[in-house]
Amino acid sequence: MRPDNGDLSRLLSGRRSTVLTIIAVVLATDAAVMIRSVRRAEIPMSVSLVAAAALIVAATVVVVLDMGKPIHTYPAVFVASAGPVGILIAHDQVTAELHAHTSVWTAYMAGSALALLVLRGRNVLAWAGTAATWLAVVLAAGGEPTAYVQAVVPLVNVAIAAAFAAIMRPTLRSLHELEIESTARAAKHARLDAQNAERKRQLDRLDRRARPMLERIAAAVPFRPDEREECRLLEAELRDELRAPQLSTPEVLGAARAARQRGIEVMLLDDGGLDVASSRIRTLIHDVVTRELDNTHRGQVTVRVLPPGRPNLATVLVDQPCGNRRTEINRAGTVTVTLDRTPPLRADEHSDAPKPRRAC
Repeated sequence: MRPDNGDLSRLLSGRRSTVLTIIAVVLATDAAVMIRSVRRAEIPMSVSLVAAAALIVAATVVVVLDMGKPIHTYPAVFVASAGPVGILIAHDQVTAELHAHTSVWTAYMAGSALALLVLRGRNVLAWAGTAATWLAVVLAAGGEPTAYVQAVVPLVNVAIAAAFAAIMRPTLRSLHELEIESTARAAKHARLDAQNAERKRQLDRLDRRARPMLERIAAAVPFRPDEREECRLLEAELRDELRAPQLSTPEVLGAARAARQRGIEVMLLDDGGLDVASSRIRTLIHDVVTRELDNTHRGQVTVRVLPPGRPNLATVLVDQPCGNRRTEINRAGTVTVTLDRTPPLRADEHSDAPKPRRAC
């Protein structure tokens, strides 16, 4: 796999201090070449000199700080064109620099930016910028023979950067693959640690709540009626926590225990729909379930959290002798209650004689 589309920005490091150091070193070198060339050619300070320098400095900063991998297209085009444009802005200085047998500082600074552009994975634009820089130097010098040689400076910088990138790219590819493997291994260890921690938490909870009753059972001590009832409620509560973890809040479990003590059959089911719900919606569903359990005194209550992707998140079905009551909560938090006052008759109720309506 080719990491980062040829972008070698890993060499620049992601640390802010390292990036600032690289910018400072490159700009310091460019400044030294610029000062030397200007002094030897006896070029006075001018607006064109400052404008050209500012343009190429901006391109150098952009090519390092751009976060794209590779560098984004528009910044890359700006970096590639900054050299030729800067040379044309300061074209009146090129001839003086050639006559003084010193470097064309605009071409050298453009070469530094273009070399960094190669490292950022934009080889075509870098070579296009190199050709444009060479042509700009030749045009600014009026076709003087020495201009053809001086204009080669950016070409040398870009060629060295391209060779360095070709050598380092396989090494960085290997490092990238090792990083992927290390990340996958760390994720696997984290998943195993989370599973072990959850298993330990569940075992500790089971040990804390069920051990006294299990020890009584192991001792073969006869149970009193109230203790048998406590065993039944504890077993149902533990089952609820396994089948419906998103509904296992103290309020819901307490309401379910109280309903079972009143003789109501309670079933809690969780198919994962609350995993992506907001805390407000989860709180609303818990409140609705608790209220329905508290307000039911006969029959059966089935609470189900629906699978993800359904229009409704949860349903509460209350089946009573006088009819059914179905409560639905959708993803927007709207609660809809549907009543059915005509429950089906049992087998022994099929008769033409009128039957009195049973009270809830």
